[in-house]
Amino acid sequence: MRTILFKDIRFVLIFSVVLLDIIGIGIIFPIIPDLLKDVGIAQNASAAFWGGLLSSSYAFMQFVFSPTLGAISDIFGRRPVLLTASLLLALDYLVMGFAETIFILFIGRIIGGLAGGTISTATAYLADISEAKDKKKNFAVIGAAFGLGFILGPVIGGLIGEIDVRMPFFLSAFLCFLNFFLCLLLLPETLELTSKNNFQIKKLNPFFNMSFVFKVPLLKGLFFCFFLIAFANTVYPAIWSFWGREVFGWSSGMIGFTLACYGFLLFIVQAFVIRLKFFDNLPTKKLTVFSLTCGIIALFSFGLVRVEVLVFVIIPIAALSEMVNPTLKAFLSNKISENEQGLLQGILNSIVGLTSVIGPISMSYIFSLGASQGSIFYNPGTPFLFAGFLFLISLIFIRRFLS
Repeated sequence: MRTILFKDIRFVLIFSVVLLDIIGIGIIFPIIPDLLKDVGIAQNASAAFWGGLLSSSYAFMQFVFSPTLGAISDIFGRRPVLLTASLLLALDYLVMGFAETIFILFIGRIIGGLAGGTISTATAYLADISEAKDKKKNFAVIGAAFGLGFILGPVIGGLIGEIDVRMPFFLSAFLCFLNFFLCLLLLPETLELTSKNNFQIKKLNPFFNMSFVFKVPLLKGLFFCFFLIAFANTVYPAIWSFWGREVFGWSSGMIGFTLACYGFLLFIVQAFVIRLKFFDNLPTKKLTVFSLTCGIIALFSFGLVRVEVLVFVIIPIAALSEMVNPTLKAFLSNKISENEQGLLQGILNSIVGLTSVIGPISMSYIFSLGASQGSIFYNPGTPFLFAGFLFLISLIFIRRFLS
């Protein structure tokens, strides 16, 4: 089973679908400030504020509607949801590419948030075609696509954005259409007719779907741990660039290089390391504890490090901590029925959406306190220390829930 990623064309297709999706997201990262300037928001401080609101609007819609999309995929199948989400994301990028006002940009981001179920539906698809013992390493396909996509996307976007600030959005839309045709022509449905849930109007209610979290005590506790982990991990996108500039005086190029190093190592960990016999044979509890311990070491180290070269020693440890996500997702997936896989992954995606709303705000505020020159306890790495404590709390609870 070690090379199953290459033996089954469906794994390759799902990897391609997620990779193209993440590249499309990453492409627009470098040019958001220039796009905001293009619609009349010229001041950097104002652009940062509106850029944050655009990200939050996308994340909020993802938080609300991901469980519903997951439930819909349990009723009608994974393939129709993947097809619809690809078209909606293409529409999002086209709207943003043609937008002349900030209001139109918000419409685009709201449409994108509605379609934010691609990742959770792709994960549910993998759950459908995986045996219980293989779900951990097969779910890592998603993480591998994330790592590679966030290397390629920003590089492509930065280069194309130099030509025209609107062009990256049209390229992202093209990739979404490419995803659509990949799914339409090559990707088979995984849910048998007998496995699909019956349609009930209440399952379109996102708040009804979220109540699934509270049905099983064990799941409720693990969802809480998943929330803490996702919340802690928002420290990287939220303050990495500001922290690097404050502590080491990094240029934009150096910031991009360190992020590319992390993305590359994340790809290696999710695509290959987790499939090694040693990690593949570890029980869920031991692998989860190992991953969280790596995260705690990395986060506290980032919070205290003052020697630049040590950052490149810590980054691989941080990448190893990412094994916790496919491991927990596999454990949760094996605890529920096959006709609730979409709902489960939708809820997990919703949790990530929620942390994407509150996490950057919280981490940025903590950074502003720690990096203030007048602070009694000056330490720009304070958000990493806070995130490390969240990992530690999660480790304590997980040792209890997985015992």
